[in-house]
Amino acid sequence: MELKVVCECGQKYKFDVEPVGGRMPSTVNCPACSLDGTGTANAMLAEALSSQAPPIPIAMAAVPAGVLRINKASPAPDIPPPLDSAPRPAPMRPIAPVVQNVKPVNEFNLGLGILGAVLGAGLGAGLMYGFFLLADFRFPLMGTGIGALTGLGARILYKGTSSTLGIISGGIALLATAGTLYLMFGDVAGIFIISMAVSVSFAYKIAG
Repeated sequence: MELKVVCECGQKYKFDVEPVGGRMPSTVNCPACSLDGTGTANAMLAEALSSQAPPIPIAMAAVPAGVLRINKASPAPDIPPPLDSAPRPAPMRPIAPVVQNVKPVNEFNLGLGILGAVLGAGLGAGLMYGFFLLADFRFPLMGTGIGALTGLGARILYKGTSSTLGIISGGIALLATAGTLYLMFGDVAGIFIISMAVSVSFAYKIAG
């Protein structure tokens, strides 16, 4: 039987299982956050088993409608008395529970994470430059907002965090911050290094 479970963190995963007594033979955990999903799987097994129709007895199915059939008791077979010297069957070993192919349905996508970083950096740069045009106020440390939005956009579309995504997001935030400061001040002076460094740090920590 194949079960598809949706974890509380949003991760979907599916696996094949052979129920034992209508329940999971062992525990199962979410491959993304390791949350115990055994209770959810047991509830799904109970619902699936209760919805199955009971089998129709073969003897009843073979009798046409309106025909009364009397079953005669078959004679008991001759069973020889047990011998004390007869070998006893070996005890059966318990069968190990079978839980196979636990796999996530939605894999992390680095391309979507990079796209989210680019969109977040563009949004942050637009807000920073738009504030400068409206208020005619230059504040270099506003570049930290670009880094925060860059990391947040990458994290949302990637649906998680990754050190590789954090490094890429930091680079995107650096370019976006430097470009916005150049539009505002006409150059990228050494005093703006602090703003760019903080922007890169925010993007890396949020996405990585």
